Amino acid sequence: MLAEFAGSGWRVCRICQKGKIKLYVHVHGYDVSVYRGKPEWRRRYQELFKHAAGFIAPSRFLADELASLGCPREKLHVSPNGVDPRQFTPVAGEPLRLLAVGRLVEKKAPRITIAAFADVLKKFPGARLDMIGDGPLREDCLALIEERGLSRAVNLPGTQSHEQVVEAMRRASMFVQHSVTAANGDTEGFPVSILEAMASGLPVVATRHSGIPEAVIDGTTGILVAENDVSGMAQAIASFLADPAKADAMGAAGRRRVLAHFTETHTRDRLRAIMGLSLPWRLRNTLYRYINPDWYSRRSGPSDR
Repeated sequence: MLAEFAGSGWRVCRICQKGKIKLYVHVHGYDVSVYRGKPEWRRRYQELFKHAAGFIAPSRFLADELASLGCPREKLHVSPNGVDPRQFTPVAGEPLRLLAVGRLVEKKAPRITIAAFADVLKKFPGARLDMIGDGPLREDCLALIEERGLSRAVNLPGTQSHEQVVEAMRRASMFVQHSVTAANGDTEGFPVSILEAMASGLPVVATRHSGIPEAVIDGTTGILVAENDVSGMAQAIASFLADPAKADAMGAAGRRRVLAHFTETHTRDRLRAIMGLSLPWRLRNTLYRYINPDWYSRRSGPSDR
């Protein structure tokens, strides 16, 4: 059994014990960074560490966090998230359009992104910022936009469908995300939106936070700045706007990195390997029969059919 998030793993742990079912727990961020500060969950983690067959983290950062809580290293596995590179593909976007995708919550620091963009706008008055997502900080963001006179340059369309996000990636020329550690300890795991942007051929400006540096190679596929560094983020964004050729080169490098490491196929294969799964031979033969009937007829004898 594969349980998504530690909470789900805890709820099924004893059932798996009674049924002698191997349990793998896939953590994602909040269930490590915030739960570690809760005594009740620290106790629950100890039981999970004892009985679960393995723990899967989307980044080395989160795997190390689990280890610091007492998870045996031999039970720890790193399997980054993956995206579909057939949906997110590079196209020529609008030169001065920036995109952010994520909930408007403290760890996404949307106000810092807006503040940095306000500085960028002084040098590049034609720049535009779309911030897709909703959350408890929406009113604060709108107030800051009004205060800084950005209403014509910053768009907050709220929650959008997957198809709308794909289209927004196509319109953009750069992706920005200023992730930070929230006051309650909440951190990112391995942000999928950053991988979607890289697959779309967009250079990324983000922070050296949690698993982000494991996806974005600073100076190669994007630029990483320190958490809460408004000036640094503004300078990174401006450097891309001032040098479109550099931005395009880093976007292309990001696309190559996703194709090499972070597709859905990579994730599927890693998970199956971690859990010791393979296609049953009957299903494998059935798939071969439909995918390549000529090969199947040459390889299989009468009893296999």
